[in-house]
Amino acid sequence: MSSSDLVYWLALQEKYWLIPPTKVEQVFNQLGSLEALWKADASYLYNLGLSETSVSSFLKYRNSVRLEDYERLAGDLARNKVRILRYLDKHYPTALKDLGKSLNGPPLVLLHKGSLGDFSDCVAIVGTRVCSHYGHVMARQLGKAIARSGYTVVSGLARGTDTEAHCGALEAPRGKTIAVLAWIDPIYPSENFELAKDIMARGALLSERYFEPRSKFAKITPGRFVERNRITSGLSRCVIAVESGKKGGTIHQVNIALSQGRKVFVVKPKSGNQRAKEGYKIFLDMGATPISSAKPVLDFLKKSSAQKTLEDERIDSFSQRSIVAFGEGD
Repeated sequence: MSSSDLVYWLALQEKYWLIPPTKVEQVFNQLGSLEALWKADASYLYNLGLSETSVSSFLKYRNSVRLEDYERLAGDLARNKVRILRYLDKHYPTALKDLGKSLNGPPLVLLHKGSLGDFSDCVAIVGTRVCSHYGHVMARQLGKAIARSGYTVVSGLARGTDTEAHCGALEAPRGKTIAVLAWIDPIYPSENFELAKDIMARGALLSERYFEPRSKFAKITPGRFVERNRITSGLSRCVIAVESGKKGGTIHQVNIALSQGRKVFVVKPKSGNQRAKEGYKIFLDMGATPISSAKPVLDFLKKSSAQKTLEDERIDSFSQRSIVAFGEGD
């Protein structure tokens, strides 16, 4: 990948929703770079099957962009040893890539720091930043139990539930965990800087954005935290909601997870916690499965793995029969 082509990947990522990643991959495979897409006229974009609104928005965005900003960003990423995973790269998370045609689709570019490069068998643990003592305890216990069973715990490095989930995963022998961040640098919240270092040693930090205080990339908005939710659940085979009130980011995260076809579990709250009971009822109404331990989650994961193995064996068997029936060279 040339550094010049990377500039276009980074620029397109800024408005990733305008052109579906499957279309971007199609163009790259046809033309060998994204520069041609960036410079394409409207007729070419319409031929890709883009809507009039998408074409108009993309052309307007393209005319407003300073590519030198993204050249500088590419240099910053290289200097800070941030690995870049493009949607078409073989190391891009498979579960996330499979969402390429969905409304809550994956980013074109993932920024990666850490030792973990295997993003399979992930389980997301999410919840409020201001959780009860029971919420703290359950998040850590679940993180440890999931990681001890060989799965990778995914969370967001936020205060409260996320912090406990990551710490629980790291308490398990050889436990692995991934922090999905609103931006890769600097670490937010700052008190989790040391935790982030521990995560990188046994797992990874992932984000679609690099925060640079001296440029337009410094814009902090609540939307950045909402935006990353599709990555957290998109990476994961299922999602566990530990605790939430009737409003907040966890409600949105569960909505996104369900729209992506992910199984959602929710921890039963203590009887005296009215706030948690309100969120719990909402999650049940949305279709979440109640749990009091990690066992139902692990049972689900084992069962779904067995079903996938059976389906793969059936496909292999059908393929072998087809070869025999029609001849290998036909």
